[in-house]
Amino acid sequence: MDLPSRSQIILSKMNEFYRINLLDSDDRIKFALHELIHQWSEVLAAANDASDDELFNLNVSRGFLAQIFGIALFKDCFANDHSFTREISRMCLDLLVNHIDIFTNKNSTSITIFLISNIRLIMEVSSHSSSFLWYTDIDLFNENNCQLLIAMREHVDKDFTHDNLTDGIISFIWTISDNTSFVPLLLKVGYAESLLEWIKTCRTKFREDKENALIFILQNMVRHDDGIEQFNHLHTLKIIEQIQINLNISLELSMIRVLLTDINQIKLESIEFLNKLIQLIINAAKDKEYRHDGSHVCELLTILTKLFFNDEILHIILCKIEIKSLSIIELFISLLIKFYPNLSSNNDPLENFTCVLLMNIFWRISYHQEYYQMICDNEQLMSIIKNAANNEKNFVDTFMPRTMKSIQQAAIEILKNFNVKN
Repeated sequence: MDLPSRSQIILSKMNEFYRINLLDSDDRIKFALHELIHQWSEVLAAANDASDDELFNLNVSRGFLAQIFGIALFKDCFANDHSFTREISRMCLDLLVNHIDIFTNKNSTSITIFLISNIRLIMEVSSHSSSFLWYTDIDLFNENNCQLLIAMREHVDKDFTHDNLTDGIISFIWTISDNTSFVPLLLKVGYAESLLEWIKTCRTKFREDKENALIFILQNMVRHDDGIEQFNHLHTLKIIEQIQINLNISLELSMIRVLLTDINQIKLESIEFLNKLIQLIINAAKDKEYRHDGSHVCELLTILTKLFFNDEILHIILCKIEIKSLSIIELFISLLIKFYPNLSSNNDPLENFTCVLLMNIFWRISYHQEYYQMICDNEQLMSIIKNAANNEKNFVDTFMPRTMKSIQQAAIEILKNFNVKN
């Protein structure tokens, strides 16, 4: 009797998860996804000696993984279980490292095509799971992972065929760069220089739907002081002024200009830009995840905080920008009241950083006595400011811009400027 092939053995293991659906428990779904990714190295290895029929069946099994991954996302399994998210991210990174040669392989055999489609899926799982990592999870990226990032970058550098791997890499880097604590890592392995070259050649190098992604990656990377320093050294402002850019991302380009400009040189670009920025903040504040078009409210408040170093812009935003039902200051107060009670080292770092930004915004406002009444008459806000001024816990993320103060420092300065005892 013929013994079952390696491919048949693997497929029989996967059949256990064939019927998983949305009605299954979160634990069952997480177990299934963990087991499938754990087995995926066997799937990729089996391709080397699989027949065409077995290769087809193995490729169909990719649908199992994609389906269960989709269910895990839908049920917020990554958002609700940090340990699970770390483990899935680690396993995916290990898989990618173990198949790093795929980024240099130029062969176009059926096996290579199979491997690329599977690596692309693993990159997608890794990309999405990484978006839920905390800032302390930088430890997941060891020296091998740095070599992986270099191999990915060099693949995109050399590719002018718009291949699937390049698309997957751009999506992966976009997600990684959204976690600001990972930006120094990307800078270390050469992404600043490469990104600017990609932007210069985006019309010929990338599919149209990926051109905008490059600008979003740049915006993510200049949210970190190290990114600002390196991209300014590379004359990024001149580069983005010289290239043809889709008008749909003109707002993002304006944000990049603000981030790359020294606080003492901030100038008003246009009232229209300020109106759009405030509207984005309002939209993000209303969302249950505090996001709008992928941007967390703290990303938008980072731009606003820097703009507030210009007194003219500060007065325009507070006095001339109109929003429905409440004033701009009332919007800031409502956000701080919402986020501050949850401030802790175990809280979402983005929400913690939102508190840092809001307190810095109130610090900038406190230099102007005409807004004294609006701030000091709000008992909840003043209670938070006094509490923060006396709280020695310093929830400052490592990527916090050097121009900003910690929550406690900002609170102390607010009380000092308004002559209020803490």
